This record gives sequence, C-alpha cells and structure tokens, in this order.
Amino acid sequence: MALSISQVSIYVADQQRAVDFWTQKMGFAVTRDMPYGEDRWIEVEPPGGGSRIVLAKAGPGSPELATDGPPSYVLFHDDDIVKTYEELSGRGVEFTMAPKQEHWGWSAVFRDDYGHLFHLSQR
Repeated sequence: MALSISQVSIYVADQQRAVDFWTQKMGFAVTRDMPYGEDRWIEVEPPGGGSRIVLAKAGPGSPELATDGPPSYVLFHDDDIVKTYEELSGRGVEFTMAPKQEHWGWSAVFRDDYGHLFHLSQR
C-alpha cells in the first residue's frame, strides 16, 4: 500500500484573506479556485508541490475557528529552517516560537491570519 496525504482542510472566516496569506506571505500557489455552493473551493500548494491545503469557509457545523492552543497537526518540513524563518518573518508571517534546536532536530511554530498554529521542522 502506498498512501499519501493529498490535502488538509483549514476552516477560515474569509477565504480571500486566507488566499492572500498563503500566497503572498507563504509563497504557495492557488491550484484550484472554483464555486462550491455559495462559497469557493480553494486549494493552495507549497512551492515545489506536495500536499495541498483547502481553505474551507467556516460556517454552521464546521469546526470552530482556531484559538490559542497547541500547534495544529499540520507539520511542514524544510531543509533550512533558519533561512525559511527569516524569509517568512520578512514577509510578515508571525512565529510564536522561533527556530529552536530540539533533541530530535529543529522546530518552530507559526500562525496564520486566523490564529491556526503550524509546526515547521528540520531534522
């Protein structure tokens, strides 16, 4: 069996604001943007490809928007976490934890415009 993750959904109040964050600050590309009922189905993909993030419109019945708490279970990996931290910080991405050497490798945590926390790692 060869399973892989194709996409992860993140619930947001304003889809365009989320698109702006992921494309302008994170450098992702929009791979799909189409009508989805009264909202839009939007997928963004990291530079170089990989699993996509669906920017889903939050509404009745969807999970609550993020609040302070532990990092989400969305984990990004990079070969040079310090360089990536400096680049993303320069674009206005807020880090709640700067790169830090852990016993297993490097780790950092950043926040999107809605307060979702993401983990960035390097081995």
